[in-house]
Amino acid sequence: MRKWTIFWLIAALLCPCAALAAGFTSDAQAINAACQSVVKLDAYDEEDRLIASGSGFAAFDAGCLVTDCRLLAGAARLQATDDTGTVYALKSALCTDEAVGAAILLFDGETALTPLRLSEEKTVYRGSPVAAICSPKGYANNVSTGNVSAVTTDENGLTRIRFNAPVSAGGAGGALMNDEGEVIGMIGDPAPGAQNANTAVSIAHVIGLYEAHKGDEPIPLSAAAAGGAAQTQAREFTLKNSAGFAMSEVYLYPDGAAAWGDARNTSGWVQREASLTVVLSDEELSARTTWTFNFCFYYNGWPCYFEYTGLRLKDILGRTLVVTMTPGKVIEITIE
Repeated sequence: MRKWTIFWLIAALLCPCAALAAGFTSDAQAINAACQSVVKLDAYDEEDRLIASGSGFAAFDAGCLVTDCRLLAGAARLQATDDTGTVYALKSALCTDEAVGAAILLFDGETALTPLRLSEEKTVYRGSPVAAICSPKGYANNVSTGNVSAVTTDENGLTRIRFNAPVSAGGAGGALMNDEGEVIGMIGDPAPGAQNANTAVSIAHVIGLYEAHKGDEPIPLSAAAAGGAAQTQAREFTLKNSAGFAMSEVYLYPDGAAAWGDARNTSGWVQREASLTVVLSDEELSARTTWTFNFCFYYNGWPCYFEYTGLRLKDILGRTLVVTMTPGKVIEITIE
């Protein structure tokens, strides 16, 4: 009797642990559920000839599709086919960013797609298991698994995830998912001749792109495909001091934040008629908030502080904030 009691006790303890150890990348049901949110994308020219195929995935809401912006080049129309064979048309672009390589497109009408969960964890570790879901060579929603090989950040602050899950041509725009079932990256073009050395741009950049432009007026696909009217996410803005006094302690931080952020003037004073470029971090770009702009200046020998709240990144990124003082001694900010 005692032996049986010990056996069942051990079984009861081991079974829950085994269940907890199974993550998304080894859960076939969870992967197949995620495939319902990933599509094969086909691009057609003005004569309705197929010119390119790729991948995309639903994110943010059922009406948004994330993909590689290069699929838009020369496209007169885009068509998405989901895992059930249902075909959807794309009508416009919310925004594109050639530096990141991403585009956020809008469907023409309602869809049955469920947005994938996007990872808010900024750190991705080498060796972490991943699953790549994409449509290489026109085959819809192929799944491959592997591990993160490396994480790199270039001089422009763009973070890429290298992984060894096989991906072929046509996989660009697909979803790279972690073991929690969250998207950690948008898959880029596969490495030529090396299926096991692929890259994905960090999903933090895509989140930042969406947050900067989610309130914008969408643009036609034709304009986005031409490149001229597509909106590009900048990572910086310029401050121009035309107020007639020198400025110091220039800060940009989330409204209501207890601690000031990193986007500030660290080089001292901004003299009269001088300019300062403020570069935002990935964390700041992806923060879902409005912002406060703050600086210090001396007037008639007294230190004064100016605070401007409610700024939206989409209104200031890539633009110039000009600080002036009117004859009535009122400080004004205009965005050029």
